[in-house]
Amino acid sequence: MSALPVSTRRSVWLLSLATFSSMAAQRVCDAMLPELARVFSVGLGQAAQVVSLFAVVYGLSQLFYGPLGDRLGKLRVISLATLGCSLGNLAALFVTSLDALVLARMAVALGAAAIIPLSLAWIGDSVGYDRLQETLARVGLGTTLGLVGGQLVGGLMTDTLGWRWAFALLTLLFGVVGTLLLVDAHRQPGP
Repeated sequence: MSALPVSTRRSVWLLSLATFSSMAAQRVCDAMLPELARVFSVGLGQAAQVVSLFAVVYGLSQLFYGPLGDRLGKLRVISLATLGCSLGNLAALFVTSLDALVLARMAVALGAAAIIPLSLAWIGDSVGYDRLQETLARVGLGTTLGLVGGQLVGGLMTDTLGWRWAFALLTLLFGVVGTLLLVDAHRQPGP
């Protein structure tokens, strides 16, 4: 088995962080729903729109990213989508109504939808068959940890510092990862 080049290992590490962020963003509101219902004076079912509409936009948006990644470069699209998620979470941090929070979450979903599928596609294009399963497992670990981490962070932040701090943390996480990915995308060969 041949070792992965340093540039590919760096990209895989960053993609793992991006997939972590994507799944964390998807699950971060689960534990804060009762607090959101209280803060915005709505029922729990109405507050749940921050989760359900995120999922709808996330699922539908994935249809468009494959061709876009092939045309513009997968790493470039992933990095721009990740930075877009940072902006969406920044908007969520400052909302004053549930409707605004739902819109901000939908913007995050639009970007987050690109991250996991295009990461897996980039790995399929960039990693030899002898290292493919191991590399996919590394990125899968980021995805799985993000799923659990998002719920944990959403609950902890809501119970301690306040629900807005979860979005502040996601803004920072997506911003740092997106910037590093953008720099990395410029180092990689084009599409």
